[in-house]
Amino acid sequence: MKKINQVLLVLFLTSASVLNFEIIATRISSVIFVNSYAFAILSLAVMGLSLGGVYEYYFGRSGNEGESPAANEVYKPVIYHVLSCILFVFFVTQIEAATSPFLFFSFIVFPFFFAGRFYSKAFKSFSSDSYKIYSADLAGAAIGSLLPLLLIPLVGPVNGVLVVSIILSAALTGLWLYSEKWLKAGSIFVVGILLSTLIALFVPKDWLGKIPIGYFEEKDIYHVYDDPGIKSSIIKSKWSVFGRSDLVEHSNQDLVKHIFVDGAAGTQMYQFDGDIQKIDPYLSTLLLQFTTSVPFLMLDEDQKNSMLVIGPGGGKEILTGLIADVASITGVEINKDFVEIVKEESDFNGGIYTDFPQVNIQVAEGRHYVKETSRTFDLVVMALPSTQQLQSIESYALSENYLLTVESIQDYLDVLTPEGELILTVHNTWELSKLIITTLKAFEEIGISRKEALNHFQILEADYSPTIVIKKQVFKEENIGNLISFLQQLPPELPKFTYIPYTWQELPNTLVNRLLHNIRDDSKSLSEIIDVQAYNIKAVKDDNPYFYNLNKGIPESFKSLLTFVFIFISIIIIVPFFYAKRAKPDLKTGTLVQYVFFFMALGSGFMLIELSLFQKLILYLGSPTISLSILLCSILVGMGLGSMGVSKLKFESPFKLLLVISSLIIVIGSLAIIVYPLILEGLIGDSLIKRGVISFLLILPLGLLLGIPFPTCIGLLEKEGLKQYIPWMYSINGALSITGSILAVVVSMMWGFITAFFLGIAFYLLIALILILNRNKTLA
Repeated sequence: MKKINQVLLVLFLTSASVLNFEIIATRISSVIFVNSYAFAILSLAVMGLSLGGVYEYYFGRSGNEGESPAANEVYKPVIYHVLSCILFVFFVTQIEAATSPFLFFSFIVFPFFFAGRFYSKAFKSFSSDSYKIYSADLAGAAIGSLLPLLLIPLVGPVNGVLVVSIILSAALTGLWLYSEKWLKAGSIFVVGILLSTLIALFVPKDWLGKIPIGYFEEKDIYHVYDDPGIKSSIIKSKWSVFGRSDLVEHSNQDLVKHIFVDGAAGTQMYQFDGDIQKIDPYLSTLLLQFTTSVPFLMLDEDQKNSMLVIGPGGGKEILTGLIADVASITGVEINKDFVEIVKEESDFNGGIYTDFPQVNIQVAEGRHYVKETSRTFDLVVMALPSTQQLQSIESYALSENYLLTVESIQDYLDVLTPEGELILTVHNTWELSKLIITTLKAFEEIGISRKEALNHFQILEADYSPTIVIKKQVFKEENIGNLISFLQQLPPELPKFTYIPYTWQELPNTLVNRLLHNIRDDSKSLSEIIDVQAYNIKAVKDDNPYFYNLNKGIPESFKSLLTFVFIFISIIIIVPFFYAKRAKPDLKTGTLVQYVFFFMALGSGFMLIELSLFQKLILYLGSPTISLSILLCSILVGMGLGSMGVSKLKFESPFKLLLVISSLIIVIGSLAIIVYPLILEGLIGDSLIKRGVISFLLILPLGLLLGIPFPTCIGLLEKEGLKQYIPWMYSINGALSITGSILAVVVSMMWGFITAFFLGIAFYLLIALILILNRNKTLA
């Protein structure tokens, strides 16, 4: 087996291991910590890779292409990568201090650091085959992006890391012992695969112990009851790429159980005997404590034919609908583990998901279901659809935020019957204010003024879980008197309606009602009203779907992260630069600075393009987890094919190739961000398989192009006698990838994903302009 082929195999498996570990680590961190920590893992992953490159630049020893791989230093970091992955899973399951952020993130860096060392060695030792090296890297990453979809539900996150580590170890062992004997090396590799299969089939998911839930304010599991004497116990757990779903019971009562994802996003499941005709009065009282339930008391008979519940979770809204005698109830839940737990607990909950023919539960993404359904509903209900926890395979997969945008409100209104109502419950009054502004914008875009739109609202304002009722048609003024009379007869302990249209003189003086009074005042523009608020309550659109971001301007956490990354990048660039000048006084610094910029631009530009385009397309595919896997796999496969394809072609001028490819990325990318959403919009009613295949094929051409510039620049370094700087340039590219990721979020928050995408395109434009200005070298 040729030496380069051995390296390509190890590189492929290592990249698969790195991506698999990165995604699984975000799932583990989401159980232990909160979403900002999970985003930190993605940053630390790239930072670890960059530090590995810097280490190799200063201290690394690379084997020459003529050496035997058995003695080659290239493979050693991979062994350390495997050991650090295994050590990490033992740490998070066996060591109580795993909930310490400092210790956790100290352990998390090492697998990426050693992988970065290996990548740098491979690119430097085999720089003449940089296209093949890059292609193997990307192909492995593509597989690694898909592995967690299979491994996490099948074997759990701990075994998921161990399985891949064993396979990689077997490949290394075979090549180390029998580098020239392919059959023997292959036999050891097969043994590794068989051992991994046995672990998958027979080893329990939690054999090393449960991953602990850290004690954080955002962890709802610790705040169900204030009394520390009440014990809450996890009695059932299920793992998926959404996280760990835990069923929890409490020592003080047996009427309510909770289901949590990663210790947060709690949803209630009530004890119910299944007899709708004989409802326990105490159960009715419990349900009516929630602002979401009270509007059901005001429904007319012609509003009880059909109901859609988005995110029913443990079934509270489903049960409320059954008690209210709604004839047909559809629940759309994105987390299948929630659905499975409720079905398995039918003896406790009365079979609300299994034993009532009028209830139909589907596992799907709510917004996508609404866009593709041909049905209409009298009621669309959604209560607390999200949380501060990370619930997708990437930190930038903010899918549930797409449930509360201007376009989503319009979609919900489209599926309502003429007499239909939309009932939405959020977390607090500032979110309610933001939802009101977003809804006003949705009405405005369909020709209804903000003043008229106020007659479509009823509101139950509360410090926790306020609810707004949005009617497709206006509430009729002649019916308001009867409504008020009915409300006055309700028990005083029930949540109160704080806003009813046409009753401006009687409204209580609340935060939301003051906002509504200002909205009703035509002398103030909506922008003026929004600007004077203490929080960001601007209308949210699909292009920047950060409904839960109430910060004005850039969130402080991102400011701190940007500052840290800027310092890190400065060190990565400036210190090695002066080291290079001191080591080689006759160095052409202008040429080196040009390559520094190229690798900076490629790192930032690629991440901005990738993340922004993915967010624009996820909405049309449905499940965010599957969507991200399809898109990520597509672009990585495309990049690998592009890199491999170019390696087989001969180009007179690599500079000219870089100019042509950068120009094509600008053109094809600009078309993609505009045209691809339109194509997928037309396929919204087709199957996920068809949409997935078409999305894969649409992304592929852009991926082919994006896979060429990086290895081309690696090859140019060798051509210009700058081979020794390859590990440094690799680290610069990785460090700027972190910047690109953060910029993608920050820019999209402020101005939208399209703006972030074209910022990424601008980096490739700058590369093209530099090459044009350097025309003599480009044409050489």
